[in-house]
Amino acid sequence: MDPINVLNSTILSLQPDQESKNAVVRGKIISDSVREQFELIVGYWIVFFLSALGVITNSLTMIVFIRQGFRDSVNVSLFSIAVWDQIKCLSGVVYRLHGPVGLIDPVSGIILKWASWPVLIYLPIFAGYVSYGLATYVSIERCLSVSMPLKVKSLMKPRLTTWLMVGLSIIIFGSFSSVIFVYKVEYTFNSYYNTSLPRVTTGSLYFALNGVILKMYKYLGIFYPAIFCTIMTVSSAIIVIQLRRSAANFRPDRGKHGGRNTFGTTSVNLTPRDVKVTRMLLVVILVYIMDFFPRLCKYLASLIEPEFFAYNRLHNLMQIASNTIWILDFLNASVNFFIFMSMSTNFKTTFYETFRRS
Repeated sequence: MDPINVLNSTILSLQPDQESKNAVVRGKIISDSVREQFELIVGYWIVFFLSALGVITNSLTMIVFIRQGFRDSVNVSLFSIAVWDQIKCLSGVVYRLHGPVGLIDPVSGIILKWASWPVLIYLPIFAGYVSYGLATYVSIERCLSVSMPLKVKSLMKPRLTTWLMVGLSIIIFGSFSSVIFVYKVEYTFNSYYNTSLPRVTTGSLYFALNGVILKMYKYLGIFYPAIFCTIMTVSSAIIVIQLRRSAANFRPDRGKHGGRNTFGTTSVNLTPRDVKVTRMLLVVILVYIMDFFPRLCKYLASLIEPEFFAYNRLHNLMQIASNTIWILDFLNASVNFFIFMSMSTNFKTTFYETFRRS
């Protein structure tokens, strides 16, 4: 038998909470075979290559920012986002290594997948939320910068930005961390392979306080995207308005101050560099907004329709939606490098100085 088919069939037989899966109500909208093929193509291969791309691009991004230094608060915040995007992509790659490993040794592939499942299936999600939160901070900071540039520059020093990045990371990641311990890995004997294989089951925290941990996870899954998306949208609108005002009031003949042009009105005083940086960050923010909306819709659907959850009647539909969102998530975590290369002259210059072309 083909090793990959053996691996896939065995994995399906070892899926977590098998008893709950067998109890699923009949009348599925999407068949199991369609869902399995979709998971294999989209949830595994496409996401695997996107997360691998993200590991490369985020590594390059962090190297460039380290070379540039952290004398600017923008570098601090963007470096912090790159760190969490790297965690997200790296965990996505490691989790999906069970496929290549399973081609060589099916047993090792199964063990790698399910032994790491409780941590590596959730870590990219939680790292993504932290990345979203930090991007929301960037949208607020940039909104204030274009509205009150002098005041913000005097207040938002790199050290303060560092502490804010660390604080937000701890708060957001900490609010989800207990979910990792909801499931546990048990080993049961498998007669086909004549060895013990891991199986994910519910742990004691799954039922703790009448399942409050999973309920909290559901509500936070809606609360964070809703708050982040709202703040980003409002901030982006204000940024666009201020940039248009700056462009409309740009007067090269009157805007010379100390040998540089300024974009100014009585309320806005932006240098050309400020405008370029703001436009670049605005693109980054808009990418996050486009990634937010589908995830928000998925969590709203899970609240409105209880069957739209794992191993309930709409399990297959939920899995297809989740895998589609994975594509957007890992694509979002991989593209910032290309945005910086396209829109930041300093970033591009530092990159080519660091990695000289032969």
